[in-house]
Amino acid sequence: MKLAAAHEQVIAVGLAGDESHPLAPFADVLKLARDEGLHMVHHAGESAGPASVREALDLGHAERIGHGIRVLEDPDLVAELRERRVPLEVCPFSNVLLGLVPSYAEHPLPRLREEGLLVTLNTDGETSLLSEYGQARRGDEMLAELAAASVTASFAPERLKAELLRGIDEWLAMPV
Repeated sequence: MKLAAAHEQVIAVGLAGDESHPLAPFADVLKLARDEGLHMVHHAGESAGPASVREALDLGHAERIGHGIRVLEDPDLVAELRERRVPLEVCPFSNVLLGLVPSYAEHPLPRLREEGLLVTLNTDGETSLLSEYGQARRGDEMLAELAAASVTASFAPERLKAELLRGIDEWLAMPV
């Protein structure tokens, strides 16, 4: 909390790494951070199952979920995430490189989107965001939807979000 208090650029905290470790030991610290106005973003539902996402939501007060690809194993959780519009920060290449998904073609990104979840496209460091967008591309509308989801899921001021969303709409409307 001292770091966040000393630097206004710190706007969020999150737990990442091995998802098999519970968030429970950090619950008090996470609650304090949230009470201090910091946003909560935790890795969950990548190597560990839907229970890790549930814990991130309940104990970790998560506003976004880093990865979340295994939520599809729990239809009730999918429904809750859809209703609450909790974004999933999906990193397909990373999931494949780690062996969590057999191939890019078998990645659950399309299913997550079909379920009406708010999905953003991200990189976990192994690849570039440009390559993630290039691989995911199934037309300009899809790219625009993914970009708009990222803006919507961001913690940017509403004015900046509106400006960015207008820019995406303008890009999509540009003649080819």
